[in-house]
Amino acid sequence: MKKINLHDLIVSLQKKKIDLGPNPKETISMYSELGLIPPAKFKVLDSDASSPEILYPVDTLQKIIEIKKLKKKGLEIDEIRDTYALDYVKNSIQEMLATQDKGKLKELAKVLTEGSDQLSAALEAPLVRVIETKNSKELSKIMSLFAGQGFTALLKSNEYLEKYNVNEARKSLFKAIFYITVICLKLARTSKDKALEDSAFETYDSMVVGPIKMASKKVQSEFRSSLDSYMKSKKKSSST
Repeated sequence: MKKINLHDLIVSLQKKKIDLGPNPKETISMYSELGLIPPAKFKVLDSDASSPEILYPVDTLQKIIEIKKLKKKGLEIDEIRDTYALDYVKNSIQEMLATQDKGKLKELAKVLTEGSDQLSAALEAPLVRVIETKNSKELSKIMSLFAGQGFTALLKSNEYLEKYNVNEARKSLFKAIFYITVICLKLARTSKDKALEDSAFETYDSMVVGPIKMASKKVQSEFRSSLDSYMKSKKKSSST
C-alpha cells in the first residue's frame, strides 16, 4: 500500500482547508490513538537521522477529511439512528413492493400518498407484533432472530471500525440498538414492573418510533416528488 509521510499529509490537508488545530501533529496522533485512522509506521532513513520518518497509508488523507465532516455534525446519536432508520424504511417498502398481491400493492400506494403517520404505523407493525404477541413459540423464534440481528450488527460495527469506515460502523451500531431496544421493551412488558416498562418504552419511542417517523416523512416526500414528475411527463407526452 502506498504511504504518505506526516509532513506531506499535513500539507495536503491544509491545502484542502482542513483545520487540524494549533498542533496538527498532535491531532493526527490523537486520531490514530483513538483508532479512527491506521497507526503510523516509522522508517529510519539513515543512521545519522535524528528521528525516523513517520508514514501513514495514503488513504489516511481521505479518512481525516471524513472525520472532520462527521465532527462538524457532532457525531450525535440522532445521526446514527436516522441513517439506519432510513435504510430500514426503504428496505421494508421494497419488501412490500415485492409482493404479488395486487390488493396489498394498492394499499401500499394509498399509504404512500397519505400522511406519514399511516406509513410509519405500517412499518412499525412487525415490531409491535413482537412486543404484543402472546404466542410463546412465535415470540421465542422472533426474539432469537432479533437478538441474532443485533449481535451480528455489533460484530459488523466492530469490523467497520477496524477498517476505519466510521459511517458504516455508526449505521451498524444503530441497527444493533434498534433490535435490542425492541427486545428490552418486550422483556420489560413481561416483568410487570411499571417503572421499568415506562423507561423501556421511552427508549423505544426515541430510538425506534421517532427515527421511523422521520424516515417515513422523507421517503414519502421523495415518492410524491417522483409521482408528480412522472404524471407531468406522462401528461406532456400525451399532449404532443
